[in-house]
Amino acid sequence: ILDWQYVDRLAGLYEENGVAINREPYGPLTGTLVPPCVSHAVAIIEALLAAEQGVKNITVGYGQCGNLIQDVAAIQTLEELTEEYLKKYGYDDVVVTTVLHQWMGGFPADEAKAFGVISLGSTIAALAKATKVIVKTPHEAIGIPTKEANAAGLRCTKQVVNMLSDQAIQNVELEVEKGIIRHETRLIVDKCFELGNGDIALGVCRGVKAGVVDVPFAPCRANAGQMLPARDNEGAVRIMNIGNLPFDKELRDFHAAKMAQRAKEENRKVSFQMVIDDVYAIGKGRLVGRPRY
Repeated sequence: ILDWQYVDRLAGLYEENGVAINREPYGPLTGTLVPPCVSHAVAIIEALLAAEQGVKNITVGYGQCGNLIQDVAAIQTLEELTEEYLKKYGYDDVVVTTVLHQWMGGFPADEAKAFGVISLGSTIAALAKATKVIVKTPHEAIGIPTKEANAAGLRCTKQVVNMLSDQAIQNVELEVEKGIIRHETRLIVDKCFELGNGDIALGVCRGVKAGVVDVPFAPCRANAGQMLPARDNEGAVRIMNIGNLPFDKELRDFHAAKMAQRAKEENRKVSFQMVIDDVYAIGKGRLVGRPRY
């Protein structure tokens, strides 16, 4: 935290001297099955820490998970909740923007299929009205993309975004998902404030140690690694093992029911094999890692 406080203070000093600098913490974290509430909590805390050092322009990010409703809900609530917490703690003059990172996990090797993944990410960004999109290429599964592959990814994204620029999505399912994300995120962020006795820098350090902030598949030794995500029957990222996330009974029952529904559909038990299947699914042409393709 001290290193990033230095970076944020430097950006704050530039701001105080008339040079506006946009700070963009890395949103997708490990980029693999990260529940929106976890990446949201991290983004909000990083925004608060930056604002404390004088940063006035912050871009918060989210990595595409794949379920259209959940991803649109995530981007929209990310901006809303970040602004909510900044204003709650007295930072009324911070400009908040959003960035959608297209799928950060394994890609299909087939270029046509890869463009399908890119197009889905572009659709999510457009319908969620994200400020910016981080674009992937059809060479993600192969190696370092060529300049031509980068250009192709950009053209594909621009085409989809332009076609959807005048469209919006609004339905009951979206509002329900937004409500779930808000509830989960507030529980995590508020618990960090509680652990730090009002000091969010201290609170997030204690929160990571306690598993209150727990990033799936993180290589960091400080990360608890107890929370385990998996997709539900519709491809939304849910939580198979809550770990020490500070969820109430309502949320615990919700996630358990979602996993049980998928297990029943697939005629197998809820297990770590589901997680493995989900990690590889998009690379194999699916969203949910079913037992048999």
